[in-house]
Amino acid sequence: MDRGTLIFCIGAIAMTSLCTGCYYDIEEDLYPMNFCDTTATGYANSVRPIIEGNCTISGCHVQGGTGTGDFTTFSGLQSQVTNGALLQAVQQTGGAAYMPPNGKLTDCEIAKITVWVNGGAQQN
Repeated sequence: MDRGTLIFCIGAIAMTSLCTGCYYDIEEDLYPMNFCDTTATGYANSVRPIIEGNCTISGCHVQGGTGTGDFTTFSGLQSQVTNGALLQAVQQTGGAAYMPPNGKLTDCEIAKITVWVNGGAQQN
């Protein structure tokens, strides 16, 4: 193999490696709300995991925490649902403090909480 062919082959292999390298995208950014199933949204299967992962963290919406209410219990969360503060906080609208304070829930998480609240916020 002559030198020109060898250089061409090495270049082709390098370009192929660069073009087919790892590619990461966040599915929700690419396809917003396309994969968010809110048809079976309930407290136990949808809302509680979101609350536990984002709200009932140390020092926040727990007993003795600085957050408004203890969300480790359904009744503690229910008072914030009833007065409208929960939706305002997670949708980041209105007069409630935006929650979580370190960013925003995903669009799907917000949709699930909204569907649950609008459906009567049952303990199901």
